[in-house]
Amino acid sequence: MQIGATASIQGMQRAAERIDRAAATIASPVPEAARGADPSPAPPSGNDALTAAQASGDLERSMAEAIQARRAYEANARALERNDAIQRRAISLGA
Repeated sequence: MQIGATASIQGMQRAAERIDRAAATIASPVPEAARGADPSPAPPSGNDALTAAQASGDLERSMAEAIQARRAYEANARALERNDAIQRRAISLGA
């Protein structure tokens, strides 16, 4: 039973690390505009008004990574809860 609990806890730790990395990218994208230091007053077009992180797709990848990591964390938490319930049931049966 401990193996299942250990695997779930390790999975939760890995998912939390993935969430932290994704959150760091989301919270602090590169502040420079993707179009550089273009001083022209013309309105931006295409990727011109985006930060470098947004233009490169890092922001979208980080958002997807955060969602996947959150789901992995939740799945491991459910597995840990299920393991706990099985252990309590075994104890109540006198094992």
